[in-house]
Amino acid sequence: PLTGAKGNPESSRFDALLTALQDCLQDLFVVPSCPICKKVIPTHQQADHPCRACTQKLGLLDQALRGGNPVRFIAAGWYRGELRREILRLKLNQDLSVLKAITFALRQTLPVKALLVPIPSWKTQKRANQLPALICQSLGRTAKTLLKRCRPTVGQHHLSRRQRLVNMQSAFAIAQDQQSWCVSETPIWVVDDILTTGATAREAVNTLKSAGLEVRGLICLGRTP
Repeated sequence: PLTGAKGNPESSRFDALLTALQDCLQDLFVVPSCPICKKVIPTHQQADHPCRACTQKLGLLDQALRGGNPVRFIAAGWYRGELRREILRLKLNQDLSVLKAITFALRQTLPVKALLVPIPSWKTQKRANQLPALICQSLGRTAKTLLKRCRPTVGQHHLSRRQRLVNMQSAFAIAQDQQSWCVSETPIWVVDDILTTGATAREAVNTLKSAGLEVRGLICLGRTP
């Protein structure tokens, strides 16, 4: 676009006019739709926002779900019903546009300078859960793979809370190639897809804290009721 001298008021108004014109043209030639249900939504500016029907169906919260037990967390909603089914689908199809819609409220909540640390999967790379890393991508914040699995663990779906706590003991370590981040003062949020008993999240948070890092809590898609 054509612009005038830097700091010129006329130039600023001209740039604002061009931006508005560009938005109008996008609305004319690109039909905006809800990323989840694909139905048409009113304006292009809401492209990353789920429509009202999907927001209600999935139980997404405008201000995100917050809590302090078993760890401090912020979640998009309760892990039940349609949101549970959508998260399970995301594990298979890894649709980033849907993920951005689900994490819309989380993006509004997180500080711009937050550093995200995805929890690594216990499975092999081919079968690993990719959602934590994709959630970081959808949130649009800096992410670092500070954690690594340092010993094998078993699947936790059928374990009790006590068994999960034992299963996750000393399961994480700081990745050797990320040791320099141990002196960082940037507030960190650990990222996972679901918060259940909190055994995995607590172990991840404690590992980072033991390395001298400031950890604010966990970001996740769903919290089990």
